[in-house]
Amino acid sequence: MDIESISLEKGCFSFKDDFANCFDWNDIGFSFSKIDLNTKEVSTLSSNYEWLLMYWDADLDLSISERLGAGIQCWNDYSNAHMSTLSKTQKNKFKLDFCFNHKDVFEVASINSNKELSVADIIKIHKHRHIISDYADRLWKNYQQMVLPMRESISLPIIGIEGEETKQQPIDIHGFMKFGDVRFTRKEMITICMLLSQCRIKEISAIQGCSENSEHKRIMNIKEKLGCPHASPSGLFKAFKERGITLACLDTLITLKNIQQGNKK
Repeated sequence: MDIESISLEKGCFSFKDDFANCFDWNDIGFSFSKIDLNTKEVSTLSSNYEWLLMYWDADLDLSISERLGAGIQCWNDYSNAHMSTLSKTQKNKFKLDFCFNHKDVFEVASINSNKELSVADIIKIHKHRHIISDYADRLWKNYQQMVLPMRESISLPIIGIEGEETKQQPIDIHGFMKFGDVRFTRKEMITICMLLSQCRIKEISAIQGCSENSEHKRIMNIKEKLGCPHASPSGLFKAFKERGITLACLDTLITLKNIQQGNKK
């Protein structure tokens, strides 16, 4: 689908200029979209206008439901067309989506980079999401052509949104990491990395796209796997250290995921 328009181009360049002090556009790209299942509209913007044209020209919007799973999702988890299209851009080392929903409205913040990002980098970028969300809403009101038709037929419930957390997601199915006799899922590893980065439960649950109660349960499961179900925060950190679990885990996980995906092709 051809979405080329002066309004869309101006909106993307405005976003890039206004957030130039927050992001290093030489290394990363940032896209933000709102998918409204009620109005059947997709509002979008990006630091890379050409990327939006490429995304829609490849008809990836017809598979946008793949991206509506709560929390962090790697593009490697999506259908092959996603990584194939991403490979045509310069910043294609890896790409992550952060998805959040409020009833029938989904917000997807997407980061792509030409280098591996550290946990600190990802947290820093994520903390701008609320500001960008407000900025985007005001921008879309000024540039109506940035609001596009939702072409895929999607109906609720979508697996992975709040209330469907008991169902296993692709991000949990792939990319297990093992430390001795203990094996963690990718979501558990993300939680561990956030804990090691001194993030609060509220911040971790926001990144994971779940309730704080669900995040507490995940941490309890991690403690049980490590054999310290009643450990204090300092006791849990000691258990991580004894197992050799460090902040490098998330970066390694992303790297391993890319290698695994490459081996399948």
